[in-house]
Formats: sequence, structure tokens, C-alpha cells
Amino acid sequence: MLGAFILTFGLMAAAQAATLGASISAPAEGANVTVGQAVSLNGTATGGTGTYASFRWAFSDGTASIVGASQSVTFNATGTKTITLTVTDSNGDHAVASRTVNVVSGSTSNKPVISNIRAINITQTSVTITWDTDIVATSRVIYDTNSHADISGEVAPNFGYAVTTTESDTTTKVTAHSVTITGLSPATKYYFRVISQG
Repeated sequence: MLGAFILTFGLMAAAQAATLGASISAPAEGANVTVGQAVSLNGTATGGTGTYASFRWAFSDGTASIVGASQSVTFNATGTKTITLTVTDSNGDHAVASRTVNVVSGSTSNKPVISNIRAINITQTSVTITWDTDIVATSRVIYDTNSHADISGEVAPNFGYAVTTTESDTTTKVTAHSVTITGLSPATKYYFRVISQG
């Protein structure tokens, strides 16, 4: 007696894992920082096939490396420094990102140059304001429903605006600033200014 059998072949599709990536959100590329001041380090990772096992920061001038997605570092000498972030996931894959900063003497001006002002994450009642400074500085936003073309002669902290946020980033000053404002009135136009002090 002859037996018959059927073989069924199935195709298994392996999901293509996204490549592990690393990025640095702070400090800003080319930022000027002063000797002895804390510089915020913020790194993120995307993709990969495992969990993110480590974030390691290394520095071209031999400053000791440190571990953690959000850290801070101080430099003891002037010069251009390269900051390198290496992200490693639990499968042993690596991704690298880098930034350069200019470390200047403590006698530099403490008046930061503000750039790259943006309003993001806008909802009916909230908004996040971000900006960069060329040196480490504090963060604060003043805002109002009325426009103020000129604030010369106005008094701190509001400088004529109706509302000011609490000054943040004071203990550890930063070059990449972010302030979230809540409690805004829907369908209302607001005017704002960012304020940073070195």
C-alpha cells in the first residue's frame, strides 16, 4: 500500500529592524562655553533591536568620560572641544553622534547671543518655546496678548509684559533652552520674548 503525504512550505518574513541612531540636542553645535561652567549634555537614541543599554560621553581633550543620557560636564582649559556620544543597545549595536564647542576664558561677556527661537508643541492652551544661546545661560519667557515693540526703559522681570515664567536653568545653565507655558486662553494671539542671562 502506498502512502501519500503533502509538504507545506511557509515563508517567514523577518522584520527589518530600524538602524540604531544617536543624536545630541545639547549643547548646540559651535556653542561658546566658559571654563569651569557646567555644560548640559542631552542625548537621544532611536531604532535598534534592543533596549538602550548605555549612553557614554567622551571628550577630545581627555576629560573623563561619563555615562547617562542627560549629564553635564565642565572644561578646565580653553579651546575647541569635540563631544562624542556613543549609544549602545542591549544587543551590542552602537551609534555615534558628535558636537564641537568652543571653550573660552571666564572673562568673556556674560551677555548671550540668542538664536533659533521656535514655538513648538502648540495646543489650545499651551506652547513650548525653544531657543539657543552661544554661551550657557538661564531660561525665561515673558508674554502678553498685547504686542510690545520696544522694551527699553521697562523694568525687570516682566519688562512691560503681562506675564513672566519662572527663571529656570539657574543652577546648571544651558545653551539649548526650552520653556513650556500652560494655562493660555484658546483662540488668542500671544506675543512673547525669550530672556537668557549668562
